[in-house]
Amino acid sequence: MATTDRQNRLLVAEDWRKIYQAFQQADFKSYDFETLRRTMVAYLQENYPDDFNDFVESSEYVALIDLIAYISQALSFRVDLNARENFLETAERRNSVLRLARLINYNAKRNQPATGMLKIDSILTTQDVQDSTGTNLANQNIIWNDSANSNYREQFTAILNAANQTGQLFGNPRESGTIGGITTEVYTLSSNQLDLPIYKFQKSVGGVSRSFEIVPSTITDSDSIYESSPVPGTGLTYTYRTDGSGDSSNNTGFFFLFKQGTMQNQEFSVDTAITNYVKSFETSNINNTDVWLYKLDQFGQLSESWTKVPSLSGNNAIYNSLSKAERNTYNVVTKNNDAIDLVFGDGNFSNIPLGNFRTYYRVSDNAKYAIQSSDMQNIQLTVPYTDANGAQQSLTMSVSLKASVYNSAATESNDSIKEKAAQVYYSQNRMITAEDYQVVPLSASQEIVKVRSVNRSASGISRAKEILDPTGSYSNVSVFAEDGILYRQESVQQFTFSFNNRSDIQSTIDSSVEAKLKEAYARQFYYLKYGTKDASTLSATWNSTTTSTNTNTGYFTSGGALVIGDSATSNMKFAKAGALIKFTSPDTRKFLNGTLVTSTTDNAEDRAWAKIGAVVLDGANSGVGNLESGVGPVTLNNIVPNGAVVNAIIPNFTTSFSTTLEADLLDRIEAYEEFGLRYDTDSETWKVITSTNLSTSSTFSLGNAGSSTGTNADASWWFKFTNDGNTYTVQYRKLEYIFESESQNKFHYDVEEKIYDYTTGRSVKDTVKILKTNSIVSTGNSIGHPITWQVVDVVTEADGFQDNRKVKVGFLDADDDGVVDNPELFDIFVEPTLSESTKFVFFEKYTSYDNIERLRPYASTNFVVAQNEADINLNTTAYTDGQLFYFYDSAEDVIKKYSSTTNTLSTTTDYTARRGRGSINFQYKHHAGQETRIDPSVSNIVDVYLLERTYDNLFRIWLQDGGSKPASSTADQLRINYSGTLNPLKSLSDQIIYHPVKYKILFGSNAEEQLQATFKVVKNPKTNVSDAVIKTRVISAINEFFALDNWDFGDTFYFTELAAYIHNQLAPDLLTAVIVPNQSGQGFGSLFQLNSSADEIFISGATVDDVSIITALGANQLAASGTVVTSTSTATTNTTSGSAVSGSTTTGSGSSTGSSGSGY
Repeated sequence: MATTDRQNRLLVAEDWRKIYQAFQQADFKSYDFETLRRTMVAYLQENYPDDFNDFVESSEYVALIDLIAYISQALSFRVDLNARENFLETAERRNSVLRLARLINYNAKRNQPATGMLKIDSILTTQDVQDSTGTNLANQNIIWNDSANSNYREQFTAILNAANQTGQLFGNPRESGTIGGITTEVYTLSSNQLDLPIYKFQKSVGGVSRSFEIVPSTITDSDSIYESSPVPGTGLTYTYRTDGSGDSSNNTGFFFLFKQGTMQNQEFSVDTAITNYVKSFETSNINNTDVWLYKLDQFGQLSESWTKVPSLSGNNAIYNSLSKAERNTYNVVTKNNDAIDLVFGDGNFSNIPLGNFRTYYRVSDNAKYAIQSSDMQNIQLTVPYTDANGAQQSLTMSVSLKASVYNSAATESNDSIKEKAAQVYYSQNRMITAEDYQVVPLSASQEIVKVRSVNRSASGISRAKEILDPTGSYSNVSVFAEDGILYRQESVQQFTFSFNNRSDIQSTIDSSVEAKLKEAYARQFYYLKYGTKDASTLSATWNSTTTSTNTNTGYFTSGGALVIGDSATSNMKFAKAGALIKFTSPDTRKFLNGTLVTSTTDNAEDRAWAKIGAVVLDGANSGVGNLESGVGPVTLNNIVPNGAVVNAIIPNFTTSFSTTLEADLLDRIEAYEEFGLRYDTDSETWKVITSTNLSTSSTFSLGNAGSSTGTNADASWWFKFTNDGNTYTVQYRKLEYIFESESQNKFHYDVEEKIYDYTTGRSVKDTVKILKTNSIVSTGNSIGHPITWQVVDVVTEADGFQDNRKVKVGFLDADDDGVVDNPELFDIFVEPTLSESTKFVFFEKYTSYDNIERLRPYASTNFVVAQNEADINLNTTAYTDGQLFYFYDSAEDVIKKYSSTTNTLSTTTDYTARRGRGSINFQYKHHAGQETRIDPSVSNIVDVYLLERTYDNLFRIWLQDGGSKPASSTADQLRINYSGTLNPLKSLSDQIIYHPVKYKILFGSNAEEQLQATFKVVKNPKTNVSDAVIKTRVISAINEFFALDNWDFGDTFYFTELAAYIHNQLAPDLLTAVIVPNQSGQGFGSLFQLNSSADEIFISGATVDDVSIITALGANQLAASGTVVTSTSTATTNTTSGSAVSGSTTTGSGSSTGSSGSGY
């Protein structure tokens, strides 16, 4: 240390300390003109007080100081600007950003072309081609899936076989494989063009005319369909795909691949071997994917293809993941305006180019846009080809787009490069860790704005066995458990709507009223409340004539053929098409598989149900019985044994409104009338209840159905329409069955997913089977046969939480004919009116991990159950302190707790009861779809949920402006778009499954009913801003709050955050804002916290119609129709009447949340 100091002091001429001391009075923070001038003046005054003391503005020295300060400011600015351009975080120039990103091995994305599949709708050839019937197909337009032509498939393939290259007959493709679970085959047409097999067309998309090209496709060594390398003179290829769902499926048929843009080429020569050679192409808007390089022979023909590698390290392509024998490689580097450089190697790891070369590249529109299926319909494509005899023919096809395309993207912005370059560098361009899967997909395309990856199945599964997905998403599940709970719950739900014209009213009737009749809960309500029509006194039996698969013809007889339907006067008048008939045995035998067997036969049942499918005339052939053709006049949808006794009838339930009724509803709503709708079983039609006859009671009753006394006595309404002069509130009834596993099982169900058995052509349903070993009270023995329910929906609570311990179930409809197989399943197993006090299940409130009040099963042994409180004598029976009582009479329906101190009962809201049974032995079966096949060689299944920028924009526009709801990219389209980029980066042990994002809409009419709400705001009375402006600004603030950048998958919404933001944006014009749910079972405070699932993102659907200006906060202003829920659970709870302000307590009924899925 001493030596260094000595040498510095004695020998170093410009020691840094000397330099610093010499300039210790200099202000190195001076950059701007004023500071520099002031610093120089101060320096002169301090160091040269005698020589420079004339600082008046007219002095030449001051002018010199000003000039020096000006020059110094300019130099400081340029130095600072140049310094900023040396760091990626601060660089602004495009070229600087691109170069700095390449230093950390990130090549910015150029524009992405729109890419998709066009399905061949029809085909026509000039060639003489005959089908198997000898019909000449020349110049005949053959339409795919033509219902008027049973031979369309054979004719389609015959024409294509004639146009294909030799040897590529249908069934013997050039390439074949399974892409995304869909069998895919590639064929080549004998197109006779000498140039590239590309066919151009123009289409207007979003009001802009754009150029597109139909290109040859391939599936070689890929998990997706992609464009094959351009080679002049090769034929145009097409694909045949079949997903097993029939020819009507959008994924079954013949397809062409298309891309947006125009293919161009450029030739260049390299005369001297130069290491690290760079060839520049200054053409703008070269897209990110379509660049190919060929070396030419001496005749100018393509002789060899060079391989593009993605990695660039340093200044040349020194590494690639290909075989070491592959040395003809190059790298494409992005430049400004989407021009490119081709960068070659140094001769060590890749060959140095020498000779003549041709580069093909596609120039695409540098823009993001969405292509809806309606934008590309009936595109005419004519391909000339040479037939087997050498004659020239033409093949004319009409092609159309079947799925929306959102994969176009503009060139990557500087901000995106700055964000993603560091992320890609961190991941080292591979996906191994969980964080990699959350980050790397964002770099696949600038069109991807959100990604969520979930590892569904972990490593460690044996490769010697078929891979199983324990969550049930991709594998079938069959689970036995013994802790099942089955119960039913009835509720009154509501929604609101406003309208501007009759078209709006018609849309509401179709989508929000009539559509509810097709849901499971509507039919279940009908079966319970309307019951059966007794036919046991008629001594009628079934005379079976003919049988076939699930079909039985015959007639009803009682000493002769019985007339039914409108021709009958007894309850057989209800036996019409669509009605359900209950049959019982004529003796002690039971039913099994359409026959009568001994009562001890395993799985035999004491009753059989069948639907009347069709009736000829009076159903008795005028007393003759069978028709002349030998079949019966009545057709049943199930086989019923001869002699089975007709016991009861459930009349047909009509799930649509007549044209006359719809016109009446339009007139009434337009006139702002209040009315109800009821169902009349005699006429099987829906009828109006006028306001003077409409009961105000929410309790359903058929006692005064159809009353016209004007005393508001008719309580048989299904829908009640009320209004405040501007907005209609529609209340409607629901009855749902819930099956729950206390701890042993979790349920997986996707209401959007329809599972088909491709061998039978029928849908397959998730089921909960109550095992035959369960006992019933009436006999004390086991049931003797299983009772099967079908899963119809998940249970979603008011805050968005989906409880996978429970599902909504419904009566099984095995053949999907819209009528259930047995509507008495609940009565058979629960026997709710027998030993009634034992037919309840109980739940207790608890606070979950997210501080939300929920319900969980609670042992029934903790309760004393009685019909009325009067049945309990506290003076004669000793009860422990805290003993719980439940009184189930409809007039009471309350849970109370005993106090030994006061010897009294007091109401408690900590528990709730449901009519049902617990401790059930059951089997749960879940069927997974076959459209996604899991590679058995991998052991990680990674679900990747992607949100595309264009779809997000279109979805938000739809929420605000209405119109047609945009469809997200399908999983197949996402695979085509991004698997080529992402799959090479994943681990060999991983398989990526692509999913589109799910939006969770809040507040507006497009949201689920339990999430619809009104924003009630108090305007500052001193402001001059109009109500309309306040409403607009509130919606603007809400939309800003729900901007995509502010939310991620699985987030929790807190209204306090939204309220604070609204206040910040609208102060001082707005004093306060609250949110009040529209549902009658909810109220002020019940939407203060909402959760989204791991694959959901919140988005606001609120419009100005959902904002209400009020003068002050009070009970009347804050109350929704009905009661205020104090719990987010779906069970019956004690609730607070009015709003949180009032504080009075009553007993009411909660509501089931979540939209019902596929019903019956």
